[in-house]
Amino acid sequence: MVLMAGAMGSLVGSSSGGATLLQNQLQHLHDHRYVVIKEWISNIQTDELMRDALAVRQFGGTFDCQIGNDRALGSVHDPGVRNSRMCTLYPPPSNFAGSIQVRARLTSAVNGLRRELQASTVLALPYLEPFETELSYLLYPVGGHYQRHLDTGHQGHGWKLLGRQASDGGSLRGGRTRRVISFILYLNRGWDQGNGGELRVFPPLEHDDPARTRQPAERRQLEGFTEDIVPEGGTLVLVASADVEHLVRETFAERQCVVGWFREYREEHVPDLDASSLRTQPRESDS
Repeated sequence: MVLMAGAMGSLVGSSSGGATLLQNQLQHLHDHRYVVIKEWISNIQTDELMRDALAVRQFGGTFDCQIGNDRALGSVHDPGVRNSRMCTLYPPPSNFAGSIQVRARLTSAVNGLRRELQASTVLALPYLEPFETELSYLLYPVGGHYQRHLDTGHQGHGWKLLGRQASDGGSLRGGRTRRVISFILYLNRGWDQGNGGELRVFPPLEHDDPARTRQPAERRQLEGFTEDIVPEGGTLVLVASADVEHLVRETFAERQCVVGWFREYREEHVPDLDASSLRTQPRESDS
């Protein structure tokens, strides 16, 4: 279901950067676990971001996207599953690539969006850590696609350890992050539907009630898909990262977008198992 913004937004000259989210849009995100917002930014700013993404790409700032991000197993490049190229904006690309000002306005817009989502009593989200936001330019080349997947995996309930693993000796920091809200901002204005590249979203995973079933909570997937979203420039899509599986259908033209995730953070110190660490050595006062 596509919900139109109340007014066309602009990354320039507004507190949030894009069009203010309406109450019915927040409600739709809560009820259906995703929402599509057309004209979240203006045509002018959409074109500015497109030009900057192209400039960054020409500067050589993109790399092939991987699948899997398990700390032990690592990640691999498998174009049969995922065929796309990315340029991270946190950390930023070279100052000599594209426009720093355009990327600064995008960052401001993303921060404003995070604050709006955080303030929503309808969503009641966990605290979205400002300094743990992921943000990138994402390109699907001709023939690009991404098979059905979930942005927050089941393993470890989606938590990802920062720093070293316990098997590597532990980490002083011991923080963990988890994706909560995924967002996509499309940059191709006047997209021809014959070019494919739709984002296909599936019904949200349902959680069994353990009190009713007398079994541990499980997640069930309903049949069919909910919607094919046309990647029209200026359109913003928000998705509950742990609840909605989605895929990108094959594209027959280059498809450029901004993609990112708002994440929660949890501090969790990991014991130091490294025998040579000063933290594991007896102090003189202990001997």
